[in-house]
Amino acid sequence: MDNIDVKQLKKALEAEGLEVFRTRGEEVHLAERHNLQRREAGVRVRGGAPPAVTVVVHAQRNDAPQLDDAALFALVRGRLDGLLARGYVEHDAAARRITSVSDPHHLLDTWYEVTLVRPVASLDEAVVEARAAFAAERYVHPSR
Repeated sequence: MDNIDVKQLKKALEAEGLEVFRTRGEEVHLAERHNLQRREAGVRVRGGAPPAVTVVVHAQRNDAPQLDDAALFALVRGRLDGLLARGYVEHDAAARRITSVSDPHHLLDTWYEVTLVRPVASLDEAVVEARAAFAAERYVHPSR
C-alpha cells in the first residue's frame, strides 16, 4: 500500500467536491451541511501508512425508544450490506451518550454506532471510497 501524504489527500478530497471538517494527525474528517450548520459526517480518510477509509453508521435511541440496545445495533448492521460488499469490515460497535453542551450531565440521546474500516491502496482509491462512504446511509432511522 502507498503511504498517502495527508496534505495531498486533503487536496484530492476537496477537488472531488468533498468538504473537509478538520484534519487530525493523518486523518481527514469529512463534513456535511444541514441547513447552514456544518458538522462532521462520520467519514474519515487516513493517510500515512496504512491508508484507510472509516465510516460510522448510527441509530438514535430517541427514534426508537421501544428497542433495546441489541435491537438498535441489529438495526444498524442490517443496513450495512452496501458498505460490506465494498470491502468494509466492522471495526467497533459502541453506544455513545449525547449530552447537552451547557449541562454535560443532561442526556439528550444515545447513539448506537457501528464503525467500519476499509484499507485502500492509493490516493485515487481513497478518494473513490471516501465518496462511496459519504454517499452511504450513515444515519439509520427505523421507519425507513
